[in-house]
Amino acid sequence: MYDAVLRDPAFFRFLLRIDQELAAETRRGGCPHCAGALHVSDFPRKPRGCPVAVIEEYSSRFSFTCGRCEQRATAASVRFLGRRVYVAAVLMLASPPQGHAAKQWCALLSIPRRTLVRWRQWWTQDFVRTRFWQAARSRFIPPVALTPLPHSLLVRFKPERPADQLAQALRFLAPLSVPSMIK
Repeated sequence: MYDAVLRDPAFFRFLLRIDQELAAETRRGGCPHCAGALHVSDFPRKPRGCPVAVIEEYSSRFSFTCGRCEQRATAASVRFLGRRVYVAAVLMLASPPQGHAAKQWCALLSIPRRTLVRWRQWWTQDFVRTRFWQAARSRFIPPVALTPLPHSLLVRFKPERPADQLAQALRFLAPLSVPSMIK
């Protein structure tokens, strides 16, 4: 059911619109260091896992540089999760528990098995130690099971359509796309 979402350029364009809104909010807020005006300073990306029809639209990450102190202010993103080359939707969906499902996702998206193992480790070990998750996990009653992450988190979002469910989960995880929340 999610494989259709990952092939749908309209879904990825919807995520782009969300990122544009997040970038506009960041820019309106001014520099977090000195409150100076922010100027566009997007940086290039070489995204993997998105449909060919949207690669050009996904080839940059929204970011800004302060005109006064020259500090960078990168907007939160639902398209990218930190510095990973695969788009966030793929990272969320292609990290199922080991076994048959993992093999299917590797084949579908041409993800090396080694990469998938690294993602599983990030979800089950590194993600659960982030400041973001430490603060956000209490929102879920009963607690989210850690072993089947990220699937156990994804199913907590209840829209009827898989695309809406994934979009809500990515919006929830967007603060992780900013370096200050990863640690």
